[in-house]
Amino acid sequence: IEVEVQPHVDIDERPVSSTAIRMALAEGQIAEATAMLDGPWFVTGEVIHGEKRGRDLGYPTANIRLDPNCGLRHGIYAVCVGLGDRRIDGVASFGRRPTFDNGAPLLEIFLFDFKGDLYGQTLDVAFIAYIRDELKFDNIDALVRQMDDDSAKARTALAAAPDAFPTLGAID
Repeated sequence: IEVEVQPHVDIDERPVSSTAIRMALAEGQIAEATAMLDGPWFVTGEVIHGEKRGRDLGYPTANIRLDPNCGLRHGIYAVCVGLGDRRIDGVASFGRRPTFDNGAPLLEIFLFDFKGDLYGQTLDVAFIAYIRDELKFDNIDALVRQMDDDSAKARTALAAAPDAFPTLGAID
């Protein structure tokens, strides 16, 4: 096996390493992880059935189960999703849904301006910005108001990074 040693790389006087990238993701420092990776961190997964609460709240979601050891901070993110050759902006929640059941961690993605059935399809989800921590709400109205605010913040973050999604060849 041939090995090629790469030179040491620093960004803002901090060493780039897989440990540093994992730590940035665990802290919700998406911009820092993106800089170290030279592109957004992303996951690929199959859309599974959930509890279908999101559609009742006006926010139908595509749900993807991530590896429990992925280390991503629980919270709300601005995301760009690849569905085949399409790119769709959205907002995602990764966590345990403390307002409802505090269950196993799940990635729930609301795609802006999208209608369609995604069950069983594979999505590439690029994490563009961290919006906030996961929270428990006292009532559904408070949750929906926060989801409205999160969506607006995600749209702003995504507008500031229009070309953030990896090129098709980069994720194959």
